[in-house]
Parts: sequence; C-alpha cells; structure tokens
Amino acid sequence: MAELKTGVLKSRPETIHILGYEYSVEYVDKPSEVDLYKRDSLWGQIDFWTRSIRVLDNGRGDADVWESILHETLHGVVSALRMGEGKVSEEHTIELLALGLVDTFSRNGWIA
Repeated sequence: MAELKTGVLKSRPETIHILGYEYSVEYVDKPSEVDLYKRDSLWGQIDFWTRSIRVLDNGRGDADVWESILHETLHGVVSALRMGEGKVSEEHTIELLALGLVDTFSRNGWIA
C-alpha cells in the first residue's frame, strides 16, 4: 500500500479501491500493452468489466505515472457516481469529484 511521507506518495499501488470497488493495477512496458484489446497505444486504461487499471511505466517518472493513475481513478469515480448520465452543473461535478477523490484517497490509506 502507498504510504504518505511528507506529502508525497512514495510507492505505486497494486490495487486501488474506488467508491467500494477494488481495481487491480498493472504496470506495463509498452503503450500497446496498456490497451486490453491491444488496438491503441495508451498511457493508461481502466477496464470496468475486469476491474483493472493498466498504466504505462517503462521508466516514466513517478509524477507521470501518478498522473495516469489519478486520471484512470477519476474515470472510476465518474463511473461509480454515474456522473455521465444527464446534465450536471459544474459546481455539482466538482463536488462529486472531490467526494470521490476523498473517499478513494481515504480507502487506500493515502490520507488519514
């Protein structure tokens, strides 16, 4: 599990809990391995069916890898909260994303 040390996540997670759903996290070396169907070259991908997240590692820096992890985590939050269904105000969208992120960060021990 990732630990918080002076405000910085120091390890990459093997699983991520997003609003009650557990996703495995796999780090791959080729952009084509990120895509479950090997059709596209991607930085990251979340698959809701297999509850998995794949992220391109291949020597990328921690900040770049964490950006991909958080990007895919936000897809998970949006899906879990069904935010894509209907029109939602910008303020409501931000509030839901904040709620989802706080819950995710808390469940994964990234914040106390």
